[in-house]
Amino acid sequence: MNLCALLRSHARGRGGKIALREGRTAVSYAALWRDIESCAARLREAGARPGDRVALALADHRLHATLHYALPRIGAVLLPLDHRWSAAEKSAALRAFQAKLLVVDKPEPGLGEIPQLQADPDWYAYDGDRLPPPEEIAHENLLISLSSGSAGRPKGAVVTHEQMYARFVSQWVSLGFHCRDRFLSATPLCFGAGRSFAMSFLAAGAEVILFPPPYEPEELARALKDSGANCLFLVPTLLRRLLSLSTGRAAAGRLLPGVEKLVVSGAPLFPGEAAEIRAKISPGLLGYYASSEGGGVSVLHSDEFADYGHTAGRPAFGVEARIVAADGKEVAAGETGKLQYRGPGVANSFLDADGVESAVDADGWFAPGDLAAIADSGHIMLRGRDGEVIIRGGVNIHPAEIEAALMRHDAVREAAVLGEPSVEFGESIVAFLVASGRDEAEIIRHCRRNLAAYKIPRRFIFADGLPKKHSGKIDRQSLQARLRGVGG
Repeated sequence: MNLCALLRSHARGRGGKIALREGRTAVSYAALWRDIESCAARLREAGARPGDRVALALADHRLHATLHYALPRIGAVLLPLDHRWSAAEKSAALRAFQAKLLVVDKPEPGLGEIPQLQADPDWYAYDGDRLPPPEEIAHENLLISLSSGSAGRPKGAVVTHEQMYARFVSQWVSLGFHCRDRFLSATPLCFGAGRSFAMSFLAAGAEVILFPPPYEPEELARALKDSGANCLFLVPTLLRRLLSLSTGRAAAGRLLPGVEKLVVSGAPLFPGEAAEIRAKISPGLLGYYASSEGGGVSVLHSDEFADYGHTAGRPAFGVEARIVAADGKEVAAGETGKLQYRGPGVANSFLDADGVESAVDADGWFAPGDLAAIADSGHIMLRGRDGEVIIRGGVNIHPAEIEAALMRHDAVREAAVLGEPSVEFGESIVAFLVASGRDEAEIIRHCRRNLAAYKIPRRFIFADGLPKKHSGKIDRQSLQARLRGVGG
């Protein structure tokens, strides 16, 4: 298969159905396929060839979404870059991942000698040479899916057409996506989840409505109502902003009553948040744990939050998961160790921050870097990142556990726990807090009621807000840098 053949099939079988909406512009599947063909031919004219890595550094617009299928149409490999990166960041990624061509909204200096192609809506009307039918390239590369690497430099997983299709199937089965859905694309297309969900809904024959950030919570709620979208993906940070709108709405009903599938991913929800989201925003909350390297890992369905809201759900369709000790041996149910998983969507080739390639484990197991345990019920319980474990006096302490306890205090809105060097204990615990009050003594009393004495932070640093990555996750590297500056 060639992944773009799914779009050709929709154009033939349901050509009049709306595929993409951008503002007042509605694009049918027949028109979208014509756009894909034209854009692909334009890319080929610019020199893109099968196997070439073509970088996209574009804002979130219709042409960007179209290029996700125009590039595979000619067998090129998509390399997504965040258009908000600095020239130095883009240049480093272009060199490391050996891009042959860069597509931009407008040319940018400081990116070296790589050819830049300015994206233009005129591509839709390209009248050059047409393309031959899509070739069978199931095992060829489709995408270099980037994720954060050491020192903030991205690393990449090389995903084939077949593996991306397997990820789509897993989403369709595990999350219930289908052709009658209307998905509001409200997260950047350059990010793994934003890109994957938009592509998945199009591959399923659904409707994708582009509503790119930045926006205020009120604008998002209005866009969902006006568009009639029934599916939405958000990171927890944005969901919390929506919660702020829903205060006192008990009599008025839920904020987003038309949203049947509200997918949250990127970071765990804190205790009590899921129940509040289901009561005030939408009952269709779905927890989705995924990685750039392997796609969906596990799913927590709406009716599971009451009993298993402290978990990341059960393995997604087609996925196996296990927990291993440092020696690589599988541990018993309930014991904490390194999470590994495998399935048809897991990449089998990886690129480090310098573009050096390595292969997946011989048996297909991939370790996303998370510590976890698996309950007897099969639910995965995340314990934190492997590299974030705080070792205090020889005892391993997981920041996620302390953060969850802190978030149970009514005054605490955000929490991030890190370790800092300690002469006495090797490491001591520091908590960054965003709270409505700054009563440290009360926070300590709360910790004593909820945590063992050795898990109570030694220091609390109150802030008006915590630094975030563009994905909405807390930027722990920035906090570490700040911690080194704070000292103590």
